Parts: sequence; structure tokens; C-alpha cells
Amino acid sequence: MIGIKVREDGLDKAQTALLVIGEFENGKDILGSKFIDHTIKAAIAEVIQNNEFKSTFGSCLMLHLIGRGPIRKIMLMGLGKREKFTNEKARVVAGKAALEARKLSIDELIVIPFSKVDDSLIEAISEGLYLSLYSFQKYKTNHRDASSEPGVATILVESDSERFQKIADKTSLTTQAVEYTRDISNLPPNECAPGQIAKFALALEEFGIKVTILERYEMESIGLNGIVSVGRGSNNPPKLIVMEYHRAPNSKKPYLLVGKAVTFDTGGISLKPGDKMEEMKFDKCGGCAVLGILKAIALLDLKINVIGIVPSVENMPSSSSYRPGEIITMYNGKTVEVLNTDAEGRIILADAIAYGISKFEPKEIIDLATLTGAAIIALGANVAALIGSNEKLKAKLLQASEKTGERIWELPLFEEYNEQIKSSVADLKNIGGRPGGAITAAAFLSNFTNDVPWVHLDIAGTAWTQDGTYDKSYNPKGATGFGVRTVIKYLMDQSNE
Repeated sequence: MIGIKVREDGLDKAQTALLVIGEFENGKDILGSKFIDHTIKAAIAEVIQNNEFKSTFGSCLMLHLIGRGPIRKIMLMGLGKREKFTNEKARVVAGKAALEARKLSIDELIVIPFSKVDDSLIEAISEGLYLSLYSFQKYKTNHRDASSEPGVATILVESDSERFQKIADKTSLTTQAVEYTRDISNLPPNECAPGQIAKFALALEEFGIKVTILERYEMESIGLNGIVSVGRGSNNPPKLIVMEYHRAPNSKKPYLLVGKAVTFDTGGISLKPGDKMEEMKFDKCGGCAVLGILKAIALLDLKINVIGIVPSVENMPSSSSYRPGEIITMYNGKTVEVLNTDAEGRIILADAIAYGISKFEPKEIIDLATLTGAAIIALGANVAALIGSNEKLKAKLLQASEKTGERIWELPLFEEYNEQIKSSVADLKNIGGRPGGAITAAAFLSNFTNDVPWVHLDIAGTAWTQDGTYDKSYNPKGATGFGVRTVIKYLMDQSNE
């Protein structure tokens, strides 16, 4: 991972192969910068005057200054209109700069911040630099040589470098967790069955997290029949992974995080179409995100109590698979009529949520799941759906997502949606038809949350890059680790209250 230094001693003491500078449309920011000497200003003024560089967002021009001082190359980055510039755009621009540096095999670069410097801008630039250089090459026999990666990025600031360095350092820990989440999420199903997810969780014990794995026979004995039923068709037995992080007094109720980890989803007896079924290795992304969040809060040493629960199964068709028409008695005693075995995620999540409430009496619940294709139909591949029972919790998560650039949009959960999942032979049925499919899936979950404040994040469109995904420098192809930064941001805010 690239190292980030924040300094305020200027370019006169710096020697680097690449200087990254951003410019707004119709702006004169570069020419007025105190960091840049007259030689560099003259070179930049010339290309601007000759219309060789347009400052539209995403544009990029390389200038060579060989023999004209310690800076050998300048990368001019277009920032677009000043009034439309956001921290998300800073994240994208910083990521693009890091990728360009990698193409040129440049070891060190210096970044002059693109706007007024504050904590959030330093965080965004750092995230872009860190996350853009991620690549999943575990199975590449001729993988990229790590020596071609930039080793150090320096961010120049006018003051408070010590404070901003702490921001960059914290961001490093958060992005490590995102990359950890991406690594697990990208694993193919032949190398990441539920047992392997459990091993990843157990490895987190080195960070002071208590991990318990409930095996199939244990789940059967205590009534976790939803998880057992969904996992019945696979030779890889289901696991319920429970992670406990305690850094606050026991009197403080824990936050409960629940993540769906279906390591491969064929749809079961209700078999999916073959087209793009290979992407169903990503049906474990919600559970992987919970593992990543637990790792991050441990590295950050947040003074809170958090429980992470990951129900992990493989949904396969076989003679032992659960079938349409079956009725399952769930952990909380409610009965569910199975109409479609491809609506398995809500069944395992419901059991895990009910178990978490019964055992840990949480303050709040957040679940993350690649739950429905309907969420993609409603919001596309760049926005996650948020549905929940508590206005305060929903508002805080939406605020956190604004800071992280992980876009989330709230969908309603009116009581009427529960009518669509009423069964004539059981308490509930596991699908409510095509209308409002993402919402009826959440309505199903709401029957297992009791009165505990709860938010459900449907990340089916955002957990990996797919058709319709915007090209972002810091989201390379594959798993994105979506939701990790937002939930960490929320928990950091809670730990400070």
C-alpha cells in the first residue's frame, strides 16, 4: 500500500518525479499558488494560453520539465466547475493521479490539494490514492510487479500538517479494511465456501475480537432453521459467524451488524438463468463487509461495543435442497412459506437478526446484503437502497454516506407492503411479487427486528462493478467494498458521542 505524508515545507525542499496539480475551469489557482515557483508557473501558463489544456473534470495533461529543477513531470488535472467540485470528485481525481503514476512506474508523487484544505478533503484525497491502486491478482500467473506501484505520495498543506497526517493515517486503516473486504469478496466459489469465511473471521481474533462459529448441528439444536434450510443443498455446510468487539463498558448496549454471505448463489431449486451467474460469487459481499468493518474498528480502537453476525451458506440445487412449498419455523418462532428458493438471503438474515437480538440485546441493527435485483432496477448500479424503522438512524447513515461518497437512497417501508408477504398457510411467504421487490424483502426482515432501531442496506447494485457501474478511479473492476467506509464513519461518530 502506498504511504502518504502530509507536509508544509513547500516544493523547494522536495524532489519528486511527478507533481500533481488541479485546476478549475476559468481559474487562476495554479498561477496564484504559493507552492509553485515561477519556472513551473511559466510552463503551465503557456499551455493554458495555447489552449493545450482544458480544465474540464477528468481531463489530464502531462508536462515534462527535464533540466528545469527537481520536479521532472507535472500532471495537470481538470477539476471542472468550482461550484460543482466535491470531495467525491477529489477522491476520483486523486485516484486517477495515482493510476497515471503507476502507468509511468513513478515511485513518488506530490499532490497539491485541489480545494480549500480541511479534514474531509485530506481524507478524500487519501482514499483516492489508497483505493485506486488496489488490484486482485491472486490468480494471475504473470501478475503486476509490486515495484511499479508508487511508494510514497506527499500532500502539501500550508499549515496543520500534524493534524492532517493523523487524518491520512486513520484513512489508511479504513482503506486497509476496504481492501481486505475486496480480497475476500473477489475470491471464487471453489476457494471460498462458508468454512473459509469462518476461517477469515477466526483470524480477526488477533485484533482482540472474540469469534464463535456455530456449526450446522448447533444451529439445528437451537432453532436456526432458516440458515440450515438454505444451506441444506450444498456439500459445504452452513456456518453462523459471531464476532464480538468490546471496548466500552458492558452497560453500553452493542451495535449489531449483520451481513449476508452466500458464497455462491445458484438460486437453488428455483435455478437462476446461466447468464452472469458467475457474478454470484459476489453474493457474499455483505458478510465480507461486516468482517472488514470489524477489522477496521479494531485497528482504529473505537471505544464502542459491536457485534458482527455473518450467516454464511452456499445455495445449491440437489436432492437435499430446500424446496418451494416448504414451511420453515424460524429462530423467533415465526413460520415462513418458501415460494422461491432464490429468495434465500432474507431467510438467513432474518434468522441471524433474531438470534442477535435474543443473545445480545443490541442498541441498533444495521444489515448489509446483496439482497435483490429489484434494488438495481429501482436505483441502478451506483446507489444502494436504505430501508429502516428508525428515522434518527436512517438520517445519520445517510449523512455518513454523503461524506464517503457511497451513495445511498431511502425507500419507504409503509405498513401496506407487509400485505404482499402474508401467506395463507404460514405467517409469512418469502417473496411478495415483482412490485416493490426491494421493499417487500426489507418488509420481510422487519418481522424479525422487534422494536430495535434497524436499517437495511441493499447493496446488490453497488457491491461489485457490473453493467451500468460508473467508471471511478478508486473502484477497480470486481468487488468495491461498498458500505465499509460509510458504516465505519457512522460508528466513529457514535464512539465520539
